[in-house]
Amino acid sequence: MTPRNWFGVALIILFLPVNAPLWETVFELFSMDISAIPIVPVIFLFGLIILFYPARDKQTSDNPNNDEEE
Repeated sequence: MTPRNWFGVALIILFLPVNAPLWETVFELFSMDISAIPIVPVIFLFGLIILFYPARDKQTSDNPNNDEEE
């Protein structure tokens, strides 16, 4: 796994929707006046996209060139 994939896994684990109350507490601790309820699922989905969507260089190297004749 690449560092990019590990970053996606870390985001998924840290921002599981179950952890929303934890992030509410963290935001209150830093006196941030925002709710974690809309933020946590967005970052969780971002982590899923990072993990499962292939990198740009991997996409181009896996596809054969369409201009070549077989």
